[in-house]
Amino acid sequence: MRKMKTHIDGFDEILDGGIPEGHVVLICGTPGTMKTSVTYSIMYENAKREGYKGLYISLEESYEGLKGAMLDLKMSDIDKLPVFMIDVGKIRKAHPEQEVSKGWLKILEKYLKKRVEDDDFDIVVIDSLAALYSLTELSNPRADLFHFIRFLKELGPTVFLISEISHGSTKLVANDEDFLADGIIHLMMHEAGDSDIQLRINCIKMRRTKHQRGWFRLMHGDSGFMVTPIISD
Repeated sequence: MRKMKTHIDGFDEILDGGIPEGHVVLICGTPGTMKTSVTYSIMYENAKREGYKGLYISLEESYEGLKGAMLDLKMSDIDKLPVFMIDVGKIRKAHPEQEVSKGWLKILEKYLKKRVEDDDFDIVVIDSLAALYSLTELSNPRADLFHFIRFLKELGPTVFLISEISHGSTKLVANDEDFLADGIIHLMMHEAGDSDIQLRINCIKMRRTKHQRGWFRLMHGDSGFMVTPIISD
């Protein structure tokens, strides 16, 4: 099985070489845990180092806002790479006749199928599940999401789904998506001592991978994201 590196320094060793290509992976965390930045970094670094083509679908933030955030993270050459960003407004323009008659899951499926067939993307990101649910009514959430995630698996590219966790919640997702996904990467803020707050990362699940379990510290510097062992609390 081919594996896609995250290019997060130290994390691919934890994942036993990376994420199996074609997996559907949840990136979970409370607000402020850099879920968007980490996921975009994986797509960006693979485009830069491996030549992979990526599609980032933002259902919350505008194209301009997302691009500005990536530039703030020193990804100044994104316009030169095979990385494409699209927001919900552009999808609406592409399917104006279907927005009322069909749910957004079906609209997104049709859009993704055409884009992947036309452009042969290696990575697809959907940001976020909470925004997607706000745009559609799920008559039977478990069944609807089972068919949607099965569609994503059959699509071909490695897919990242960003899932927002409410503060104080013990659930990583809203509708049992964690059972359906191939992998789960959890981000959290941890109070270490009286004044230090650390960003931490944990691979909870990754099918067909002998990954390490437990929390690691996640940091961002001039060379990108990196993980280190947790020395003490």
